[in-house]
Parts: sequence; structure tokens; C-alpha cells
Amino acid sequence: MIDHLIQIGFLMIKQAFLIVSALLILPFQGFCQEVMSIDDAIRIGLENNYGILLARNELQIATNNVTWGNAGILPSINIHATYDKAITAADVKVISGTELQENKAQTDLTIAGVNLKWTLFDGLNMFVRFDKLKKMQDMGEMEFRKAVENTMANIIITYFDIVQQQMVKRVLEEQVAISKERVNIADTRKSVGTGSELDLLQAQVDLNGDASSLFSQSASLTNARTDLNELLSRDASIAFRVIDTVVLAPQLLLDTLRQYTLQHNKDLLLLSMQKDAALLDMKAFKAERLPVINFNSGYGFLRNETQASFIQYNNQLGPHFGISAEFNLFDGFNQHRKVQNAQITLMNSELRVRQTWNQLEAYLIRLYNDYQNDLQLIGFENENLKLAIKNMDIAKESYSIGAISPIQLREVQKNLISANNRLIYALYRAKVKETELLLISGQLLK
Repeated sequence: MIDHLIQIGFLMIKQAFLIVSALLILPFQGFCQEVMSIDDAIRIGLENNYGILLARNELQIATNNVTWGNAGILPSINIHATYDKAITAADVKVISGTELQENKAQTDLTIAGVNLKWTLFDGLNMFVRFDKLKKMQDMGEMEFRKAVENTMANIIITYFDIVQQQMVKRVLEEQVAISKERVNIADTRKSVGTGSELDLLQAQVDLNGDASSLFSQSASLTNARTDLNELLSRDASIAFRVIDTVVLAPQLLLDTLRQYTLQHNKDLLLLSMQKDAALLDMKAFKAERLPVINFNSGYGFLRNETQASFIQYNNQLGPHFGISAEFNLFDGFNQHRKVQNAQITLMNSELRVRQTWNQLEAYLIRLYNDYQNDLQLIGFENENLKLAIKNMDIAKESYSIGAISPIQLREVQKNLISANNRLIYALYRAKVKETELLLISGQLLK
């Protein structure tokens, strides 16, 4: 039975050696990869991200629509031409008694001309439409800026998630090295008769566990890189490294954030623009109560040549012009209904602005509290990590001379891993909260 356990133990050592060797090669392979800074990631994302490109195209459409012609301010001019041939049975009798009968009378009608129609007055509705088009352009620009900000925030958060994953991987690599050293010490002790097979097997089990965690962390890191490549709209398999540093901005202040949110939050600004658009809609409906006056003009040609008349042909050529007016006296109170609904829509737009500000302010306060808490945790975890590192150094020295047991060393090792991970995660959370605060307050583009 003991021999069987020994064989299993040596097999595990061999497998772990292969695993650890492969893992130790990975960092050297990384040096061949592209090193991407956060500025590089943002630049690539702003150039290539599909969401930004789509929003830019939508903005271009809204910009193209802002024309006097689209608003109905300019006249419309069209050319028309008609040729018609008919064969009819004609029976014509005039008062003088003259009669004309033709069973197959041919008639050729040719009409051509150019017409102009220009709305001179429509209750100023044409100018309201032009203002509405400009407002839609402003909203398109705001949607574009919102897409840029959201994409930037996602890139920053994803980038620093990679930083976090990369830092955790480095911690696990250090722990694998410590566990490997522990296996070597246990193997040496066993060889000289001061250690047991059980200690060696337990050290090997712990090494395998650390190696397995490192493998899983490597997979998580690869997936995080894939997420960033997707955001940057490039090949998902492109390998790169990031800089293992989480740099926080100077501490943000709540009053400043609240002021910037009220003035620069994109969702709030869009709702305010929608309220302005609702006001323009109401003006447009009121304008429909007034008369519409059009100026009509043109130049035409008509030739009517027929065998079904005493007049052989009729030629007309020349200009024409005139003014037409239209006024709706009664439409079943539909116009009144439209104005009432537009007033309610305008009221709802104002309520949505207030509601959104109320929600944003509450979210801002909660987010800021979390941000403050994370900043405090960073200081606390920094001190805790220093103690854990010092404790690990003492524990390794003590274990090498046999002053502590393998279980005690493993416990110290776990505490060091936990302290490292808590600090890394606190830094990442603080960066995420900082990014979200800058996003909600409209300062991210700065």
C-alpha cells in the first residue's frame, strides 16, 4: 500500500513539473506580444468601434436632412409632358344647322410645360419644421457623443479588467513558485530522513491546486483580452499585453460631480432636447389652424388636333400664374385634439427630465459612496499586504529550518494570496466606480 502511494506521489510530481514548466514559459512568450496602453485602446476603439461608426452615420443623415427644401421653404418646380391619341365616332351639330359625322375621327393631344408651386404662408409651419430638423440634428450629435462616451467607458473598464486579471495571474505564478520550492524542500527532507512521504504528497497536492488555479486564471485573462478586441472591432485572436498599473484620477468631489451631471449628462440633455422638440410639435399643430397660401406659376404648350370638330387644331403657348388659398373651417375637432395631445406630450417631457434627474442624483450618491469606500479599502489592503508579505518571508525561513509545519506554511501562503487579491480587486473596483462617475457626469471625454 505504501509503495502504491509512493508511485502515485512521484507520478503527481512528474505531472506537476510539466504543468509548472509550461506555466513558467507563458510569461516569456508574453514579451513577444504587443504592449497596449489605455490611450492606445481608446484611440483604436474610437476609430473602429461599430457602435460609434453607426452613430456617426445616423448623425450624418440628420445633418443631411437640415435643408430649406426639406422644411418646405423653397418652391417646387416640375416638368410635365403628355401625348394622347384617340379614335372616336364623332356626331357634331351646331346651332346653324351644320353637321359633322365621322366614324373614325382621330384626335391628337400634346401637352407640355413647366410648373412652379411656392408656399407663401402656412402659419409659419415651414419655419417650425426647419427648427425641428435642426433639433433632430442636435439630438443626433448628442446620441453620437453618448455612443462615444459609453464606448470609452466600456473600453476603460474592460482594459482594467485585463490589468486586474494579469495582476492576479502574476500573484498565482509567485504562489506556484513558492509551492514548487516547498515540494523541493519536502523532497529533500524525505531523502535525508527528516521528512515524511505524507508531507511530500501534501506539498504536491497544494502545488497541483495552485497550478490548476493558474491555468484557470490564464483562461480568464485570454477571455478578457477577447472582450477588449471585440470592443475595438478587431480580430478577437490578436494577442497583446497591458501595463500592470491601475492609475486613479485625483479624488472626485460629490458637489462637483452633481453640478456636472446636471449640466452635461447625455441622457438628461437628450430628454431636454426631446422636450424642445415636443414644444415645436405643438407649435406646428397650432399653425395648421391658419390658412395656407400658395403661389402657382408655369409655362405651357397645348396642341389639340382633331377630326371630330369644325376646328382642325388648337394651339396654346404661354405663361400662367396665380395665387391659391386654403383654410380648414371644420375637421371634426381633430385639430383641437392634436393640440391637446401635444400639450400633454410636452408636460410628460418635462416630467421625464425631472424623473431622470431624480434617478441620476440617487444613483450618483450611491456610486460615490461605493467609490469612497473602495478608496479607503485600498489604503487598508495596502497595509495588510505589507504584513502578509512580511509574514510569508518569516514563514518560508521558519519552514526551511523546520520551525513550522507545512500546514502552517500553507495557511500563511493562502493569507498572502487573499491579501493580494483583495488589494487588486479594490483597485479595480475603484477604477470602475471612477469611470462610471466620470461617465454619468459627462466628463469622460475630457
